[in-house]
Amino acid sequence: MHTPRRAGIPQGLIIIAISLLPMMAIVALMPIVPLLVKNFQHVPNIQTLAPLVLSAPGLCVALLSPFAGWLADRVGRRKLAIGFAAVYGVGGMLPFFIQDFAVLFAGRLLLGVGEAFILTMGNTLLGDYFDKDQRNKWLMWQGIVGSACGSVLLAASGYLASFGWNFSFLVYGLALVIALAAWFFLFEPERPAPSFTASGSWIQPRFPYAMMLRIAGTTFVLAALYFVYTLQFSLALDAMGLKEIHRIGNYSAVASAAVPLGAIVFKLLSKRSAALQFTVLFLLLGVGMVGIGLSHDITTVVGFAFVQQLGAGMCIPILIGWGLRELPDQFRGRGMGWWTSAFFLGQFLSPLFVTLARNWTGGLLPTFVAAGGVCIAIALGQAVQAWRVPGSRLSGGQVR
Repeated sequence: MHTPRRAGIPQGLIIIAISLLPMMAIVALMPIVPLLVKNFQHVPNIQTLAPLVLSAPGLCVALLSPFAGWLADRVGRRKLAIGFAAVYGVGGMLPFFIQDFAVLFAGRLLLGVGEAFILTMGNTLLGDYFDKDQRNKWLMWQGIVGSACGSVLLAASGYLASFGWNFSFLVYGLALVIALAAWFFLFEPERPAPSFTASGSWIQPRFPYAMMLRIAGTTFVLAALYFVYTLQFSLALDAMGLKEIHRIGNYSAVASAAVPLGAIVFKLLSKRSAALQFTVLFLLLGVGMVGIGLSHDITTVVGFAFVQQLGAGMCIPILIGWGLRELPDQFRGRGMGWWTSAFFLGQFLSPLFVTLARNWTGGLLPTFVAAGGVCIAIALGQAVQAWRVPGSRLSGGQVR
C-alpha cells in the first residue's frame, strides 16, 4: 500500500524562507535609493525612476501570479519553485555584475517574474503539505520570522552599501540558497484523485469563480488599507513636525515590535470563525489608523501605531489561511495565484488611493482617519452579520 510522503520541519522552513522574498525585494534596497540617484544622475528622470526600482517587482507579481497558479495546477509545484527561486536570485544579483541602469531595471523585472512564481508556489505548497492546525502554526512563524528578518536585511543592506552602491544586490543571492534547499527537501505533493460518474466518465471540476472573486476582492481591499500605514507612516510623522530621520526610524521600529505579537494573536484565534478573525483584524487596523490621524503628541501616535501593527501582524496569516481553507484542493495553485495578484495589486495602488483621499480630506493625517474609519465600519458590519446569522461567513466559513 502506497504511503504518501509527509512534510515536516525542513519543508516548513523552506516555505518560511520563500515568504521572506517579497519583503527582501523592497527592504534590501531601501537604504540605497539615494545612492542610486547619485550614481545614475545622468539618467533622465532618475528621481522618479529610482523609487520605481523598488516597486517594479510588485507590479510583475500582480500581473503574472494568476498564470503562475494556473501553471502550478497543470505541471506541478516543485520544479517551478526551484526554477523561479533561481530566476529571482539571478535577477536580483544582476546589477552587481553589470552596472548599467537599463540592466538594473531589467534585473528587477526578472526578479519580479521569479517572485510571482515562487510566492505562489510557497503559498500553494503550504496548503498541500500541512493540515489546518499545522498550517496555522507555520503561518504564525512566518509572521514572527518575517518581522525579525526585516531588521536584519536592512542592517545587512546598509553594511554592504558601504562598499559600493551595487553591493547590496548581493543579498538576493539568498534566493539561490533557497533554490538549493528546495532541490533537496521539497517534494511534489500528491494530487486529488479525479472524480468519475456512475458510467465511468471523468467529471470535469469547475473553477469556483464566485468564491475566488470574493477572496480576491477582500484581499485587494485589505491590502490597499494595510499598506496605507506601511508606505505613509513616515510621511505622517513628518506632517506632525518630526523631521529627524533617525527618530522616525526609531519610532517606526518600536511600533513594528507588535507585528510578531499579531502573528501570535492570529494563532490564538485560528480555531475561531473567519468572521471573528476578520472583525478583530479590521478593528485593530482601524483604531490604530484613526488614532494616528487624531493624535497630537508623538507618544500617543506610537501607541496607536503599535495597535495598527498588531493588526498588521495578523493580516497576511489570516488572508492566506482563509484562502487555503476555502479553495478546493484541485484549484489551490490557481487560487493562490489570484490571491497573490490581488494582494500585490492592492499594494501597488494603495499610494494612488491615498493621493485621491488626500484631495478629498485635505491632508495625510485626515486620510489616516478616513482609512481607519473604513476599517472600523467593515469590522462592525462583519460583527453584526456574525451576530445576526450564527455561523456566518466572510466570503468563507467557519474554520475547518
